Amino acid sequence: YLERLNGDEINKRIQDVTCTIDQDINKIKEILSSKGIVIIPNFIPESSIVKLSEDLNQIRKKLSKFVPSGKPFKEETNVLFQNGNFKIKNYNSLANHNKAVATIRDGQDSGMIDIFNADKWYHSIGNVLRPYFNNKLFNEVMKYNNYSPKAKNLNIYLNNGVTKTRGFHVDSYAKQLKGFIYLEDCLELKYGPYTYVKESHIESSLTKINKNLSSVLPNETETPIVLRQNIVPALGKKGTLVISDQGGSHRGFPQTKGCQRTVAVMNFS
Repeated sequence: YLERLNGDEINKRIQDVTCTIDQDINKIKEILSSKGIVIIPNFIPESSIVKLSEDLNQIRKKLSKFVPSGKPFKEETNVLFQNGNFKIKNYNSLANHNKAVATIRDGQDSGMIDIFNADKWYHSIGNVLRPYFNNKLFNEVMKYNNYSPKAKNLNIYLNNGVTKTRGFHVDSYAKQLKGFIYLEDCLELKYGPYTYVKESHIESSLTKINKNLSSVLPNETETPIVLRQNIVPALGKKGTLVISDQGGSHRGFPQTKGCQRTVAVMNFS
């Protein structure tokens, strides 16, 4: 459906949820509250992202050796590599592990690489990114509908030619915000942008229908029915920030083979 839309329509949807970094904070908060997502271009200067280039290249090199090895897991000083959830299985264990965990996902997002607590592996990632996730603008925006979460785990998602991704879903039906920063340009659908259904975080008749439908599925947070006209692919240059309410329907757009996307993700609770 999105691939059939013209560029003007896609850009119109993106602009509907976009604010500039110097815009009034109350306007940014209003868009996040009403739409469930806000996009802020140039949140981090490209010069700051460039500082991470060499470490990201090293991460990719190490992953390129582990992924084809067929090993279920491998431990190094600051990182655990694992295929699926072979060794560390649940969220709390990942969140509290004493080193970074690079998981090559299986199942619906097979091939996606989720590096949990990436700054425990390369401290430069935290040194560069965490100050932006804790600056005045960010902290004010995160005071969301009487909900003031704190920054917790800093992940990196690496997608490289992941042509099949999980469909629309929510993370939970409780309040939960995430902040995404593109570490590479993601300016076309083929790169697999984070994709959100605006206003789907607001409980409606569709919420009830999706809950009923997904109650018989293996995962009860699937949202198979969404309003197509509200789907927004969050396209942006490196340094673009996306904040979204994870109680709204979202997914990673399937990539074209040979295209990659690198995103830093801050979890809040």
